[in-house]
Amino acid sequence: MTKAIMPPVGVVITNYNNEAYVAHAIESVARQTAREMQVVVVDNCSTDDSDVVIKQTLHQLADRRFHYVRSGCNRGQAGAIRYGLQLLTTPFVCFLDSDDYLYEDFVVRHVSAHLNADFPVALTFCDSHVIDAAGRLIAGTAWWFDYQDEKVPTRVLNKAHVPTIDAETGEVSFERGGMATLHSTWSANQASNSMASMMFRRPFVDLVLVPDDQELRLYVDFYLSTLAALLTGTISLADALYAYRMHGANNHSDATVPGGQYSSSSKKWEPIRNSIWRLVLRILEQEAESLQRTFGVHRVEQAQVQLRQALRSAASERTSRSRSKLQEFLSGL
Repeated sequence: MTKAIMPPVGVVITNYNNEAYVAHAIESVARQTAREMQVVVVDNCSTDDSDVVIKQTLHQLADRRFHYVRSGCNRGQAGAIRYGLQLLTTPFVCFLDSDDYLYEDFVVRHVSAHLNADFPVALTFCDSHVIDAAGRLIAGTAWWFDYQDEKVPTRVLNKAHVPTIDAETGEVSFERGGMATLHSTWSANQASNSMASMMFRRPFVDLVLVPDDQELRLYVDFYLSTLAALLTGTISLADALYAYRMHGANNHSDATVPGGQYSSSSKKWEPIRNSIWRLVLRILEQEAESLQRTFGVHRVEQAQVQLRQALRSAASERTSRSRSKLQEFLSGL
């Protein structure tokens, strides 16, 4: 068997007014089975007691791998990530929102997927458990958006997908399947997961995270994952390796879990999606020379074509809906 040494991994924990949850996020990184890590906690100018909680948590951990920086202004999501990246020198990076937390094998499982001997990608992402503000499990998966069996009225649930619950403690346990899937192409309907699900190759992030802070105050995960899918392909890990917290005050997922292919946000996704697609397309055109040197002319040009087609299709759908509504209105007169 060929043996090598696992590379170090960088983690940026970004926090804004999450004093109730940030300690748990920090502790979850400290408990990783991977030992060689660099961790930066970035407080994005919180107005609550986050600063006190972060300092107390790091003091109690006394872990030299952790560093803390506090921004004097709110830089938005991209700005906070960039602020933390300045202190990291690792070839792989992940970004943890401070209201979520990682399971102990998150880093090792992601690095293992990145180091596969089949095909290198810029991004790996995983499934998640969905928890409430108190940390109670409310959904065992975030793969609701990937459901493709609408024409099949019934199916048998995989035994590994049904957890066991300890009657005395209430602890919910899931089996780990270990399945990883390579997605070599991008499609307009594909989705990944939230920021905390992802691990990136650092050179890729440095290459594409070029919009200014104000353009990416939110949705950095969708921006980066779209570019990764377009330019390199991605790998999804079927196991839930972190917990996503829906506490009611999330920047995006501020709704509930009603079941089905639900919307996790009260915001309309289509305008958000289209604005990020337009930004990605602009970067593909603006940074074409450097991207073509890295990924090849064909891949970059193909990515531009795919996004233009997706935006045209979205515009056509909006026009069609508007006409239908107008016809309904006129027919009712």
